[in-house]
Amino acid sequence: MKVHQLTIEQKDLLEGQQFAPDSFFGATQDANENWFISIEEVEMCINESFLWVKDLPLIDYNPKITSELTD
Repeated sequence: MKVHQLTIEQKDLLEGQQFAPDSFFGATQDANENWFISIEEVEMCINESFLWVKDLPLIDYNPKITSELTD
């Protein structure tokens, strides 16, 4: 799966911002500590202030592995 990579500065700019009405960017960090947003967020972005996300590089998504502890 591919995602769009962000710098820390770009992640901070997008935090709490809308990419479309009632739809907010949700930057996440992967197992390699890369910040990213989804392809869907980029494709659906109509906010003129953030159209630069359409030029972000694509990277392979490397999910964080979490272990669930059970009692």
